[in-house]
Amino acid sequence: MSSSAFENAFRLYQEGRLQEAFDAYEALLRREPDHAEALHFSGLLLHQAGQTEAGVERVERSLRIDARAPDPWCNLGALYQSLGRLDAAVAALHEALRRDPKLVEVWGNLAGVYLELGRNVEAETAARRAVAIRPDHFEGSFNLALSLQAQGEFAPALETVTRLVAQAPAAAAAAGLKADLEQALGQWDVARATLAGAIARHPEVAQLRLQLARAEELAHALPDAAAAYLDALRIEPDNGSALSDLLHLQKRMCDWRGLGALRERFRAGVATGRPGLSPFTLLSDPSSRTEQRHCAERWSALFVAAGESRPSRSVSTGKLRIGYISSDFHQHATAFLAAGLFEQHDRSRFDVFGYSTGRDDGSAMRARLVKAFDCFVEARDWPATRLAAQIATDGIDILVDLKGHTEGAPTAVVALRPAPIQVNYLGYPGTMGAGFTDYVIGDAIVTPFEHAADYSEAIVQLPASYQINDRARPIAATPSRHTLGLPEKSMVFCCFNAAYKINPAVFDAWTRILLAVPDSVLWLLARGDEDPAQDNLRREAAARGIEPERLRFATYRANPEYLALYRSADLFLDTWPYNAHTTASDALWAGCPVLTWLGDTFAGRVAASLLRAVGLPELVMPDVESYIAHAIEFGREPERLAPLRSRLNNDGRASPLFDTAATTRALEDAYLTMAAQARNALRAAFRVGE
Repeated sequence: MSSSAFENAFRLYQEGRLQEAFDAYEALLRREPDHAEALHFSGLLLHQAGQTEAGVERVERSLRIDARAPDPWCNLGALYQSLGRLDAAVAALHEALRRDPKLVEVWGNLAGVYLELGRNVEAETAARRAVAIRPDHFEGSFNLALSLQAQGEFAPALETVTRLVAQAPAAAAAAGLKADLEQALGQWDVARATLAGAIARHPEVAQLRLQLARAEELAHALPDAAAAYLDALRIEPDNGSALSDLLHLQKRMCDWRGLGALRERFRAGVATGRPGLSPFTLLSDPSSRTEQRHCAERWSALFVAAGESRPSRSVSTGKLRIGYISSDFHQHATAFLAAGLFEQHDRSRFDVFGYSTGRDDGSAMRARLVKAFDCFVEARDWPATRLAAQIATDGIDILVDLKGHTEGAPTAVVALRPAPIQVNYLGYPGTMGAGFTDYVIGDAIVTPFEHAADYSEAIVQLPASYQINDRARPIAATPSRHTLGLPEKSMVFCCFNAAYKINPAVFDAWTRILLAVPDSVLWLLARGDEDPAQDNLRREAAARGIEPERLRFATYRANPEYLALYRSADLFLDTWPYNAHTTASDALWAGCPVLTWLGDTFAGRVAASLLRAVGLPELVMPDVESYIAHAIEFGREPERLAPLRSRLNNDGRASPLFDTAATTRALEDAYLTMAAQARNALRAAFRVGE
């Protein structure tokens, strides 16, 4: 009787009549509660119905009754994996293989679980076993390529996935991985062709459009990238990654057509908890600190799926080991600010490690940074687990993340909690929204204690500005205005912020200033002659009654020559809601006054912090109208700027803003306080020196 009842239930299961099959298994189990196969298959049906925990309990019961067959072990492993119980999944899959070591699907599944765990060498071994059993096994080959990619073995990974694409041309994921690997090997045009071909075969796969958009961005084909992002959103309107990248790209191009609708779509997604929305993209849009925290929390949650853990190590009682992690240890704004910090650390109290996840550009700055650290670890292309293990092995007491939620951030490493104390500093002006970061370093302006509810970290305030600056930065000889294409006698307003910080509200204010100051010009920064921001801004200027030729553009150049540009400008006009940060301190170091107004978020308060520290708080306005009025006054009476420039070139250079040694000592005092708190199981906000 039980045999025929089981066969009937199994037939219903195979026919896809799942509720009837489950009812039949239930009827059988009421008569025979220990029917192992009925427990096994009814457990799978519970999983398919979204009741995975109940399904696991049934499959486990079936195995306590009869553990001989491999299939229940294999399926139990899949259920464990879906619950994130990855170590248990590995154990169950090994039990299946112990019973039949030639189960190719199990080897393929095991490779996938190992990849989720970051155990990439074991993933490679399992995938190779699958491919050895069946060379055309898709999952085995795909996971083999992924495991090689995760180990930085791009060429053999590409060779593997190229064979796979030839075997399975209908597999969109394989084509996408092939393009990723081609890009990693610098084969940009080949990758774009791979993606174009894959899209022709799979026109409704949004991920391929997203990959193509990013490839077009890397090739500086920005309008083509925007079109590809739009296609991805057409296919998947809720794709947070596509929306984030499109919004940022349009701001980068200063293409404001439809910008308001995109912004509202983004903020609505933040309010509903849509995944994949970039917190960095939100910083340059009108938003509250609370919205920024919610967005960051959702983003950070993506990095702790494998299980956030707090290290068992405690903080050293002697000399502290400080680790700085960044992908920007080359010619980059962060390096220009912080090089002196790394050099001036007190080696009697601290060992200083650098962990580089970015490129080596072969520059003098790179060489200087390598020399500045006691130990410099070149970790580009390392998997997160490998780098986290290295940091833990090095005995780092305090890991300082210099990237936060910016491009190329090592968040996956920081999320693994390799150090007892972890700090958000300098690179990201906002909260990480994560339990894996303990402190955010700011000051009384950018992070007042009354804003604490909008930070997941405990706030640490430095006594002057939070921003470290390198007093050793050279400035080239000042070029003439004529050679720069600037009018000799007219007022030159400048803003060398990245174009994504410029927005319609900022540009409206700037055009009001230009209209009120005849013959004045606005000097901006362009990525190159082909930068679409130039034409877009000129179009926007004309629409506001400003002759397009009153906008002038400088292009990127070496840092000393770039700093010299500020000596040919009269006044730096700040942006909002994302201020000038490094560019503001660049201007002040070169003697160019900066006009700003105090915003509500960290990103919108940085210039105010810098101006206070340099001794020019009178250039911090309370609102936009005051900002416009003062800019017009300076434009009409430029002689009023002369004493400000004199103060910058004299007292300003000796001010706390540019006192590298003093800021280094303040940071060191902060690190010592953090360590003392950790030894007492505390984590509380504090102000250095109080």
